[in-house]
Amino acid sequence: MLMYFINKHLPILTLLLLSALIACSPKLRQKKAEKVLYPIDKNLPVDSEMLAFYKPYKLELDSVMNDIVAVSDIEITKAQPEGLLNNFFADALYQSAKAANINFDIVFTNYGGLRLPLPKGNIYRYKIFELMPFENYFVSLKLDGNSTQKFFDFMADKGGEPIAGASYTISNHKAINIFIHNKPFDNTQYYTILTSDYMANGGDKGAVFYLGKDKKEYPILLRNAVLKYLENQKKAGKNLNPVLDGRVKVLP
Repeated sequence: MLMYFINKHLPILTLLLLSALIACSPKLRQKKAEKVLYPIDKNLPVDSEMLAFYKPYKLELDSVMNDIVAVSDIEITKAQPEGLLNNFFADALYQSAKAANINFDIVFTNYGGLRLPLPKGNIYRYKIFELMPFENYFVSLKLDGNSTQKFFDFMADKGGEPIAGASYTISNHKAINIFIHNKPFDNTQYYTILTSDYMANGGDKGAVFYLGKDKKEYPILLRNAVLKYLENQKKAGKNLNPVLDGRVKVLP
């Protein structure tokens, strides 16, 4: 009878035994912690095995990243309210998106997302990765007239943001004299904004995009869109030479 009881309740008895052992075991507590810095510099010994391991991958990556994707006649820097890099980047997105048959009226990207200028002369692929290191992709959404005005006011309040397909003037942190495709802004119309998933989801204080409707996502990275634009420019034998065209102005 005893053996029957033990066999029948063996799992429960085992659990109870383990619980008792754990309860009786000593508790380990950390008494002291010391931070130690291990400097990583040229004085560290070379790990030849690690170098041999990643060398083939490095060579392959370097062969791609050191490819010349464009030649620029000037240094391309960002600025507010309007900058050469602002216009170049927005125009590159605009052209690539149109070539991909994406329907939109305005291209917008955030000023803070442009991480560094592009140099005069040869531009290597890795510079575009440094310019746009994020894996952001295209998202479009529709804004009604009132929301479109808020969108332009949002850009104006930030001092001017990269945009293509439209122009406006900043006055007391508000947008006036708005033109979209060279036509005066119509408050009764809907306008489709093409931007990044980061901004479409309210990034960089872009709460205005929460007002958007008919949101659509496209499997095209912004960085790849820029690279595609550069590829087309290179094939056409054109150097980069963006200009300031007055698409964003500030009243004195």
